[in-house]
Amino acid sequence: MKSSNRTNGLKFESELCQLLANAGWWATNLAQTAAGQPADVIAARLNTPVLIDCKLCTGNNFLMSRVEPNQETAMELWTALGNSHAYFAVKYPSGNIYMISYEDYLLLKREQVHSIPEVAAVPRFRTFGRWLDRMEDLI
Repeated sequence: MKSSNRTNGLKFESELCQLLANAGWWATNLAQTAAGQPADVIAARLNTPVLIDCKLCTGNNFLMSRVEPNQETAMELWTALGNSHAYFAVKYPSGNIYMISYEDYLLLKREQVHSIPEVAAVPRFRTFGRWLDRMEDLI
């Protein structure tokens, strides 16, 4: 029996929290409410909070339209309040997870990019492992 998109999305959110915990981060999955939620995960390590929205691709492209207005507003407010780290964790069918910063998302939106195939993500965004390494350098 095939899992629903929602079930698969929840599994990815849990997977990301576990990957973060395994790397020494505190991470929690935000509860889904009837009104929706502004992001999926909040993680922190050494006074460095990170807001993360998880996006699971069912095809070979991450569709920018999958970012909901309330998610964009939450990231905008998060950064406006002085928090530096807001990301989309995008998992492609290959299993690779790429971290796309909110700043990069805004740049892509201004460039009117509608989708990001994995082949385009490889040179432009950090894989989860490379992102962890970069975060360690920053904190």
